[in-house]
Amino acid sequence: MCLVDSSTSVDIDSEDLNASQYKCLDCNSRFKALGKKVSCTSCGSSNVRKI
Repeated sequence: MCLVDSSTSVDIDSEDLNASQYKCLDCNSRFKALGKKVSCTSCGSSNVRKI
């Protein structure tokens, strides 16, 4: 759920976002992310590859 302000909330299903799967080339972690400048959720590295 995303909160817009204190009086409005919007339910967003994660499947509707079409997140891509990535692999970190530094720590080998796998995660889903959105956007153009993706960084690893575990170590913060930007050395990632879309899989």
